[in-house]
Amino acid sequence: MFRSGLRIIGAVTFAASTFLGSNVLAAEPADGKDNLGRFLCKDVMRLSGDEREIAIALAHGYVLGKKGTTEYDVEVLANITDQFIDHCLDHPNENALQSFEKLAK
Repeated sequence: MFRSGLRIIGAVTFAASTFLGSNVLAAEPADGKDNLGRFLCKDVMRLSGDEREIAIALAHGYVLGKKGTTEYDVEVLANITDQFIDHCLDHPNENALQSFEKLAK
């Protein structure tokens, strides 16, 4: 569990730095600030392989951070990821972060 935890923590850290510089955020918002809450499910689903994994890892880190938790179950995170992908495929125009937060509650 500890080694898996280190991999996820590493992935989330990597995700934050990579995702924030990715093509999804290439369009500069009017206020000049990046805002994860402005992306739709279809934006995340359009990302390719690693970029999608990184975006989802970032969402996991965001939600875990909001919960203030330092413990998590990798199987639970994998289940949330599967639910999120299914949800986004069925509801492409919904807000990605809001959808993820509902599923990860």
